[in-house]
Amino acid sequence: MTLTGHRATSLGAAAIAYSLAHAYHGQPWLAAVLAIPGATAPDWLEIAWFKKGIRHSIIPHRTWTHWLLLWGALYSWALLSLQQHGWASALLGFVVGALVHLAMDLPNPSGIRFLHPFRQRVTLNWWRGDQMVWPMVWFSWLAGALSLHWAGVINLQPPLQVQAWLSQVLDLSLQRLRS
Repeated sequence: MTLTGHRATSLGAAAIAYSLAHAYHGQPWLAAVLAIPGATAPDWLEIAWFKKGIRHSIIPHRTWTHWLLLWGALYSWALLSLQQHGWASALLGFVVGALVHLAMDLPNPSGIRFLHPFRQRVTLNWWRGDQMVWPMVWFSWLAGALSLHWAGVINLQPPLQVQAWLSQVLDLSLQRLRS
């Protein structure tokens, strides 16, 4: 995914981080704020520079910083530490941002590392990184909204009239399937 895409998905990551910290009695705003830089962290943590048009970095691209097992372990540690330590909300947010970054890189041909930081990458190979950026951004925002609903922060329940209409449509569909 492009840098612009990762920056845009950081809003969805912030909502997810806020929801988790809220649900597990952490500091939601701290988690949300740190999710924003976390969403681009797997790329900038490589400490890259360009010399004569060639990219160089201290950490090779898509190795340690794109390793799902590492970010998953940090996520578990932060979530388990949330009620005991104030810093855990910051770590949780940062890690949620990085995990959203990895989720957005997974459909690309280059993929992400799963079990080992230098072995074979896992990819869904659905499209190139510059394709489908905005649908993935919208998906991350929807995931963020659903997580806020799950945590009880917002209510996504449709109005009663829409619920009644959906119920009628479902009933009619089931009647036609039975006959």
